[in-house]
Amino acid sequence: MTKNVIVTDINGNVTGATYPKRAKGLIASGRAVRVDESTIRLVSSVYTDAFSFDKEDMTMANIIEFKARGFKLVEGCESNRGTRLIVTENDENIECFEIGAGGAATEIARKVALEKDTDYAFRFAVRSRFVKGENAQSLVSINFDEEDDGYTYPLDRADKNRFKPVICKKTADGLLRVFELPFNSGDATGCTINIRVDGLMAWIYPAKGADAYAELEDVDYEQWRQEELHRLEKFISDIGGTIGDTIGGTINGLGEIVGKASDKITKVVSDAMRPADKKKEGEGAEAAEDAEAKADEAGAEDKADAKEADEEFFSDESES
Repeated sequence: MTKNVIVTDINGNVTGATYPKRAKGLIASGRAVRVDESTIRLVSSVYTDAFSFDKEDMTMANIIEFKARGFKLVEGCESNRGTRLIVTENDENIECFEIGAGGAATEIARKVALEKDTDYAFRFAVRSRFVKGENAQSLVSINFDEEDDGYTYPLDRADKNRFKPVICKKTADGLLRVFELPFNSGDATGCTINIRVDGLMAWIYPAKGADAYAELEDVDYEQWRQEELHRLEKFISDIGGTIGDTIGGTINGLGEIVGKASDKITKVVSDAMRPADKKKEGEGAEAAEDAEAKADEAGAEDKADAKEADEEFFSDESES
């Protein structure tokens, strides 16, 4: 059997798909009306404008509260990174489930027994921090006895097709939201609730009443995302400027150091060369004096030889 009937909320927004048999059951019970042969619309007697259950006919037994101990890591998700924690908030110890450490895809699940054709709501709180990645997401799926029969509720993702929380508050380090996910059991006698995150980290808590969060600032999810994105971009810009200034200053500083070092090297080399230059100058002067002395000595010898030759010539003349 294929889920080929589109389900929309009272505003016409598509919320998922279901089986023809389940669609007929919703119509027969007055929880939906037929739009056309392949589409049904959930009615306001079950859902409010925020796509949240009308709880007038619901009892506390129909509210499925989150309990960390009831959830386990899904074995088929090999990248699981999750831990049950006991944390203290406002002097109260609370058990929560931390999932998605390091952005690893993580999935936890719990099986729940149901009464047939009964309205339920799964209620929980989630704390998370801003993640810029377009592929980061978190979602909850409620799957019934039959394979591929159930609903999916997107909580975080880059586009605007998300399920609206009943409480959305800004915290010192992120966002706190309380969700109440409505569903009808139809013919099912049980379901599996799966919570999955991918690319982000989340802390899942039992939800408290609205009064417990009264001191926190109300915020629209999309507004919060834009504020956090702007803050992140500014931080990156400031860091980039600081790094640039630091590198520029470092390069200028290195230039001065290299310049001073070059001057020192030049001076040292120059000083080292001076004795050698002086020595060469001295050696040159001595060589010149030697040459001059030799020249004078040669000249004197030439004069003596010439005088001797003249004397011999005139001696020969007188004898003849």
